[in-house]
Amino acid sequence: MSDITIHVDDCALTPAAGTTTATRQLYMSGSAIHKACTELHESLLRHAAVVLHSSPGELTMRNGSVSGPDGRERMTFQQLAVSCSREGQDRHNFSVFHAPTGDVIDFETGQGRVFPDFTFGSQAVEVEVDCETGEVEVVKLVSCYDVGRIINRNSVEGQMEGGAVMGLGYALTEDYALLHGEPRTPNLMTYLIPTALDSPDVVTIPLESGEGAGPWGARGIGEPAMTPTAPAVANALFDAIGARLTVLPMTPERIWRATRPSIANQEERTGGNGNGA
Repeated sequence: MSDITIHVDDCALTPAAGTTTATRQLYMSGSAIHKACTELHESLLRHAAVVLHSSPGELTMRNGSVSGPDGRERMTFQQLAVSCSREGQDRHNFSVFHAPTGDVIDFETGQGRVFPDFTFGSQAVEVEVDCETGEVEVVKLVSCYDVGRIINRNSVEGQMEGGAVMGLGYALTEDYALLHGEPRTPNLMTYLIPTALDSPDVVTIPLESGEGAGPWGARGIGEPAMTPTAPAVANALFDAIGARLTVLPMTPERIWRATRPSIANQEERTGGNGNGA
C-alpha cells in the first residue's frame, strides 16, 4: 500500500457520476477501481509474458515483481514499467464502470428490483427507563450486518457504530420543530444530537457472505447502519414499560405520558394537556 498514491481529481473536470450518497460509493467507485486495475493487470501480464518468454496465465504478480512458472525468470515492477515505456506499451488504463439498471416497477404489485444490491442486518438494544421522569438510557446496542466482504474493517465497524449512534438521535432526541412554517430548532442548542458522552456500549458484528454486488462481493454500509435503531429502541421500550410509542423522537415527556394511560386518554378527550386547558 505504501507504493500506491491516490490523486484526488477536481469534480468540476470529471463526468457526472452521481453523489456520495445512498450507500453507493464502495459499489460505484470501488467497482470502477477494481475494473481499471484488473484490465491494467492483464495488460501488464501480456507484456511481461513476451519479455519472460511465457504466457500470461503462467505468470504471477506478487511482492513487487512478476515471476514465471519456475520462479527463476523474474522482473520487478520498476523493470516492467521501464520495459513498457521503451516498447511503447501503455502503463496506465482508463476504464468506466456502468452500474446495471434496475427493473421496471410493476405498479399493480409494487414489485421490482430498483437497486443492484441490498444490505441486510439487525440491531438489538438494552434500555433502562426511569418511569418517574420518562428518562431513558440506552445501555448497550448490538449491530449485526452482512457486509458481503470487509474491505477495511476499521471503516466498516466505524460506519456501523456511527450509524447506530445517529439512529439513537433519530429515535430519542432529534426533533425538528416548526411553527407557522419556521424552524423552532435552528441550531445544535435546540436540535439535540447525541454526543460521545451519550453513546452506549456499541458491539459491531460484521458478517461476510461474499454475496454482494460490489468488488470482491462487498456491500455498502452507510444508511443501513442507522435504519433499524429507532424500531429497536421502540421495541425495547415496549418490553420495559408495556406501552407502544409510535411518534419520534421518543422524548422523556412522551415516554412519561405513555406510562400513564389515564392522562393520555384525558388529553385525547379534551384536546388539552391533561388539565383541561
